Amino acid sequence: MAANVIDKLHHEHANMRRILILVRLQLDLLERQGMPDFVLLTNALYYMRKFPSIVHHPKEDFIFGKLLAADASVKQEVDRMRRQHEEIYVLEDRLINLVLEVQAGKRELCSRLLELGRLYLKTQAEHVETEERVLFPRALRVLKQKDWKEVRNKSSSIEDPLFGKQVTERYRYLYDYLLHEAADQGLPLSGTSQDPESSSAKISFSR
Repeated sequence: MAANVIDKLHHEHANMRRILILVRLQLDLLERQGMPDFVLLTNALYYMRKFPSIVHHPKEDFIFGKLLAADASVKQEVDRMRRQHEEIYVLEDRLINLVLEVQAGKRELCSRLLELGRLYLKTQAEHVETEERVLFPRALRVLKQKDWKEVRNKSSSIEDPLFGKQVTERYRYLYDYLLHEAADQGLPLSGTSQDPESSSAKISFSR
């Protein structure tokens, strides 16, 4: 049961990485004085703001709380992860608003969009690295079967609107982009492999 829970988190990280790669590529276009796909960028950031905050991060926070109760040595890392979850939400809200303003013609905000966008990608990269290399392995070693059962029972059963069985209309354009991108790379859109060392999981999304 423990491995299944952590494997699911790794799998969700791999899917989130694909979205963050898209964000990085669109920011690269903007930095080169090109014209990014603002609709695609907004949809990507909106997905990151709405789904992980409801399903993925609360599950991590619950695991981290259990881990901290059993192993006080991880307090610094756990505190940083919880703090970064909140920082990520703030950055996503600000980035969505900036993208909409730039799209509306406020080109003077491009530099701010790039600055916050790069900070966002850097924060996400460092955040996931700590979770996957430090906290997840520690949780697998320390937590008991009853802890993992409680994690499973308290986890949200909300369907992923992008990588789940049914894509919602709100994310259809984003899904079609990722589908073509995955086909070009010879990858499934939502990989059947949940190995954190899979190729989709190792792609870097920060500069």
